[in-house]
Amino acid sequence: MPLVRMKFLQLLFRKPRKLEMLFQVPFCKKQFPYMCLATSACLYSKKKKVNSYEQVDQEKYKNLVYSVTSYKTSAQTPETMFEEDNFLYGPPNLFLQGELFHTALESIFLSEEVAAKEQREDVAISGYLSSVQHVLEDVSEVQALESAVQHETLQYLGLVDCVAKYRGQLCVIDWKTSEKPKPTLKNTFDNPLQVAAYIGAINHDANYDFQVSCGLIVVAYKNGSPAHPHFMDPDLCSQYWNKWLLRLEEYMDRN
Repeated sequence: MPLVRMKFLQLLFRKPRKLEMLFQVPFCKKQFPYMCLATSACLYSKKKKVNSYEQVDQEKYKNLVYSVTSYKTSAQTPETMFEEDNFLYGPPNLFLQGELFHTALESIFLSEEVAAKEQREDVAISGYLSSVQHVLEDVSEVQALESAVQHETLQYLGLVDCVAKYRGQLCVIDWKTSEKPKPTLKNTFDNPLQVAAYIGAINHDANYDFQVSCGLIVVAYKNGSPAHPHFMDPDLCSQYWNKWLLRLEEYMDRN
């Protein structure tokens, strides 16, 4: 990637004073069709909110995530993607458990006491909730939950699990469930790329009136053993943002 283009793209990690100027510079030689998926900023509220998942074309979203963030360079088939997920995070029933886990966390953050109590007693996810208890103690001031974000200039979007403060630092928080220990950030493979992409999108999405510079990946375990929280400071997020830009460039060139 040319140095000038990289310098320009690095600016997109944070919102500039004159955002309109960025739209005058093409991201790459050929643009892939912009995926017109609804953006819903579901800001923290105790009122019933619109379900962001219902507003996002899940099939297109999954295809984009798999295509852009896969750590393999070769073309993937549905079979190889299934094998990759199975290798990284365990058998397929974990995906359903992961969805239930996210729902339970949302109830906890929204102070829906009855729902949260019932979910804590659900044997399918009770271990995961026990696993993250020590992390939840350090999470405060939730700004967004299960919220869609988009980066109009770079033409990608995603669905953020949570934006909240972790030990006083505002972070994009990505909750993961796993049957395999992931004690280091490296063990999470391309998840840091996703977090960096979400941060860049939030900082350029008009639906959000705040800026984020840190990330947190929390890996919860079914057996209830303490979750591994992997904090990403601004410098680390910037490093992964640059890697994300290269990966996004490759994706656009292929499509």
